[in-house]
Amino acid sequence: MKRLSVLLSAVLLLCFSSWLVAAPMLEEVVVTAQKREQSAQDVPIAITAMSAEAMRAAGVTDIADLTDINPSISFDVGQSSQNSSLKIRGIGTVGNGRTFEGAVGVFIDGVYRSRSGMALQDMNDIGSLELLRGPQGTLFGKNTVAGALSLNSTRPNFDGVSGNAEVLLGNYNKELISLAVNLPLTDRHAIRVSAISNRQDGFLRSRQQDGRTYNQTDRLSAKVQWLFDISDSLESHLILDYSTADAGCCWGSVQVLSGPLTDDLIYYANLRGLDFYTDRNAEDQRLTNNNSRSSELRDDMGLSWTLNWALENMDIKSVTGLRRFKDEQVNGDADFGPAHILQLNEPTQIDFFSQEINLSTSFGPVDLIAGLYFSKEEYSSYRNFVADTDANNYASFRTTMAIPELLGLSVDTAPLCRPPGMTLGCTTLLSGLLGPLGIGAFDLFPAGGEKIIEDNYYQDATSAAAFVHAQADLGAGWTAIAGLRYSRDEKEGGYDQLYWYDSLLSRLIINTGLLGPVPSGDASTPRNALDLFGIYNSPSFYDEYEKGVLTSTASLQYAFNDDVMTYLTYSRGYKSGAVNLFQEAANFNNTTYAPEYATSWELGLKSRYWDGRAQTNIALFDTVYENLQINFFNGFNFFTRNTGEATSRGVELENTVQLTDALRAELSVTWLEAEFSDLGNAPDTIQHLDGRQTPRAPDLSGVMALTYEQPLSQSLMAYGRVSGSYSGEHWASPDTADEPTQGPYTLWDLSLGMRFMGRFDYDLSLFCKNCTDVTYRTIYFAMPVQEGSYNAYLNEPRQMGVSLKASF
Repeated sequence: MKRLSVLLSAVLLLCFSSWLVAAPMLEEVVVTAQKREQSAQDVPIAITAMSAEAMRAAGVTDIADLTDINPSISFDVGQSSQNSSLKIRGIGTVGNGRTFEGAVGVFIDGVYRSRSGMALQDMNDIGSLELLRGPQGTLFGKNTVAGALSLNSTRPNFDGVSGNAEVLLGNYNKELISLAVNLPLTDRHAIRVSAISNRQDGFLRSRQQDGRTYNQTDRLSAKVQWLFDISDSLESHLILDYSTADAGCCWGSVQVLSGPLTDDLIYYANLRGLDFYTDRNAEDQRLTNNNSRSSELRDDMGLSWTLNWALENMDIKSVTGLRRFKDEQVNGDADFGPAHILQLNEPTQIDFFSQEINLSTSFGPVDLIAGLYFSKEEYSSYRNFVADTDANNYASFRTTMAIPELLGLSVDTAPLCRPPGMTLGCTTLLSGLLGPLGIGAFDLFPAGGEKIIEDNYYQDATSAAAFVHAQADLGAGWTAIAGLRYSRDEKEGGYDQLYWYDSLLSRLIINTGLLGPVPSGDASTPRNALDLFGIYNSPSFYDEYEKGVLTSTASLQYAFNDDVMTYLTYSRGYKSGAVNLFQEAANFNNTTYAPEYATSWELGLKSRYWDGRAQTNIALFDTVYENLQINFFNGFNFFTRNTGEATSRGVELENTVQLTDALRAELSVTWLEAEFSDLGNAPDTIQHLDGRQTPRAPDLSGVMALTYEQPLSQSLMAYGRVSGSYSGEHWASPDTADEPTQGPYTLWDLSLGMRFMGRFDYDLSLFCKNCTDVTYRTIYFAMPVQEGSYNAYLNEPRQMGVSLKASF
């Protein structure tokens, strides 16, 4: 309550101090959240909108930076950037489900990106950003349950040759170079070309790899736009883009809780003269135990083509999207520890096509938008796990350690059955015992360098929709809005098991029944150490999913005057089900999962006052999520289950005041209660979530910023910006029952600069992000082969640098 009182007092101070000094009006922000150009203050939902200039001032260079600009938003990256987690109001995608659609839809230049990770790129010539909070079930190309992020490129224009460039250097060997040029060719043709190169060392270091860093940045992107005024009423806008990344993302994590096997893993590390960084030092020093040259390769390419046809009484718009996204995990250290046990290789390709046609017209007091949408996605992924040099030995050690435990004996087999004993007494002893049974080798896993499993995953998905959205001026300040959308999703896909290493010893142990019944197979089914550890051989499968869903929205607005508006909005959204592409889906009789639904009410007030110098927006929201899709990690796979209900309710307060010509203050506060409210039909392994807060959903969070601009002469301006973002105590992940909560923290950013205005404009600035070097955990997960040990991904540490921009 003390922190809440401080934040509310600051809001009141901002509101009641602004009348003291004359100041210019706040600029109007125009958005297209309802597929028509409107002031953000006229849209009946909570929305965060930023221009390119505002993003630059706030230090937003990629999507991950959104976490620091609004307290209701978070963006985290785990083991794969393909399924990064964008959350709004405590709800978002969690985990790396291959067919898991985002709770927050991402749209770039009007084209849906089917994975949140496809937005994990640099802001290459992005001219505007709109982040809509709450279910979007009517207007956008894909229904979403938590919100939508819309990014739009800076359009070419016919006003003359112009452009901008930036060189940014910082610690961790940060190097960012960007360039954008606008070239009008004729009075009807203009092109715009832009490119960004972004490189930086990782923030986690592995001494086991000679100091190599992980989770580094190495991205290159380019974009070409062509604007063609075909006629006075028909416009064509074509965008081609390509980006590539080659980095050690995202295998770097640190051990934050050491379990009972830690001493044994230390032993394996010491055999190679290496250290094992445990919870005593790993987090503070950002040391990862990754012992492989793990990397991730990404290529993202595509086009968007927009046609705008302005007729006398109607506007018709066509948006075509065509994309190919390739992501490849290479030599991934799948055990995340110092022993050389498992390596993962997984190339993925997603081909996507979409087409939307909508028309807008007006008759009397009614504005109407109606349209059709179609998309097709082809997903394919190949995966193999390879045994590293310690794989068979470690599996043998774990198995022989477990046998006395099953028999109730307190016998320490570790000295006998791990190196060098494994090659001496243990092998001799076990060979003697197992020889009469036909077991000649203790080969739970294959020799180092050989594959353990090999499999394919695939899904073809089509989505079609028809929608209508109407806005009617009822007079006397009242406006009514209603929309309907019917969507139908059809998907087919499955899993092909290509290879499962067959260990006679593993098959013998399984067939004794000591470990209980297995979910599939018979005495002749191939088995290896994964079966002994509870990851059972699963048969190939194929399945289909199809569902038609009607979603809707309705709003009633009342404008007290031109500056103050209140609204009540109802919205119903959904997130499609799919084929459940994880290796054990057939074993769990869980080869498909059903849609998730969200029903939301939002009561809001949007206001400008004191001659347009101050703005306060308040939103009270209550959203219920039914048939909730939750994605979990079982130590080997990410899989999705429908698990019950969750709720997200709270209050958002956003306040901006132009205190003087030079000084602007902003303060946003979110009070949130987001929790898993009813998981009665969930499996026992996740019943711990019932009544628990959803991940990354603190009760209280806030963001404040002060921006100062002071002209020193007609051509020289000094400026500065300081911002702080506070996050209260919260959970980081849903996977584990005994996970500790992440304590509260505050991050501070600062920038100082000089701007010279002339024929060419120059901008030189110094900056720091996370200036006080706060460390917190973003994702918390159980270690795959170390029961009782847990790792975490961490936020970015303090970053400092200098930027030089030029524009003409």
